[in-house]
Amino acid sequence: MTVGRSSVYTLYMQTKSWSLPLYAAFFFFAACGGDDTGTPPSTANPVDGGDTDGSAVDGGDGDGDAGAADGGGDPGAVYDAGPPHEGPHLAISADMSNKTLSIVDIELLTEGATRSDALIDTIDLSDYSPGPMSIAVSPDGKLALVSISAGFLGLLAGVPAGEDRLLFVDIESRSVVGELDVGSGPMGIVFSKDSKRAFVGLLGVTAVAVVDVEARTFETVETGQTFNEELAIDDSGEVGILSYGLAGNAFTFSVTAPADVHGTTMGLLGDAAGLAFFPGTKIACLLQAPTPLTGNQGGYDLIDVTSATAPTVIDSLRMSGGPIVYPITAVHRRGTLAFPATLAGQIALVEMELKGGKASEVQRIDVGPGGLIPYGVSETYDSRVLVAEPVEHYIGVVDLATGTAFTVPWEGEEYGPTEIKLIP
Repeated sequence: MTVGRSSVYTLYMQTKSWSLPLYAAFFFFAACGGDDTGTPPSTANPVDGGDTDGSAVDGGDGDGDAGAADGGGDPGAVYDAGPPHEGPHLAISADMSNKTLSIVDIELLTEGATRSDALIDTIDLSDYSPGPMSIAVSPDGKLALVSISAGFLGLLAGVPAGEDRLLFVDIESRSVVGELDVGSGPMGIVFSKDSKRAFVGLLGVTAVAVVDVEARTFETVETGQTFNEELAIDDSGEVGILSYGLAGNAFTFSVTAPADVHGTTMGLLGDAAGLAFFPGTKIACLLQAPTPLTGNQGGYDLIDVTSATAPTVIDSLRMSGGPIVYPITAVHRRGTLAFPATLAGQIALVEMELKGGKASEVQRIDVGPGGLIPYGVSETYDSRVLVAEPVEHYIGVVDLATGTAFTVPWEGEEYGPTEIKLIP
């Protein structure tokens, strides 16, 4: 029997509890799609499927116009994103194999400029191996936190584990001003709304790191599971959510008292990946990778985190065709969420809106080739979405208003860019 690439990828996602040396063998088969007969999977709509009771939930009209978000205490409310951003429109990318951070002009990038033409500056991280994986920028725009870690790429792509550091990077001086050893496998990072604290997922230990940004110290909050990966905080700044563990579940917490006020979901299917809150709500979308050893399709779960101690799953959808999904971002000016889905070696960006407590597809836009998993995705100030593709080495620029996309090559990479984030 010929083993298809997407099948081996999903075997990896199911077998996180197996010995780590096995993971590297999965990488070469994971990227380009194919079922266990070696034939390409269905090209069906990657988010068109049934929920747990078999009913269809794909209610998007396909016109590219997002609807109003609802739920989280104010059903039917349209999220107010505030006035358009003024001043420089900059973003920062994590160029893992280059061991650099790139600061680029978003306006030039979205107008079709090359990376070299849009490049404002680079920050040298050659002293840190294997290079930067994940980035978060503080809401006040002064500081970036950068994880120096292979994360799950050490399991999938053979990237060396490296130093497991968290770097403090001053945006104005464009220099490293501090570092912390927060624990094994730092991955996703999110700041509190006041920029005073940050939360870091730790892949290799049963905890999340809570960082005092000014003091450059940290404490850990036990989650009870390893594979603590990605985080999000709702727009009120009150509650957070973390994807974690071997069973696809989420850990929820109070931003001000995470050690004392927290909860977990139970019994979710798939492998927990990226997550984001629908703008203006306390409803988070948790993406799930497929796990064929247990017969689970990939998909997503909507989780109401109005109570940080009692997260409630309000919708669950399995995706047809078995696309590989991981990162997801809120798109505040449209009140929606967007995530890349890789199927048969191609990436499409899927935009979702919230209606009646369920997520419905607004549109799906072809982006470009996909080599493995796009790890980074970020909204811009004008409702575009940026996708970091580390194997094919590009940033995808997706215009949700027009339903179009193009790619910008990221020169000189063996692996990267892994992440791109806006600088407020």
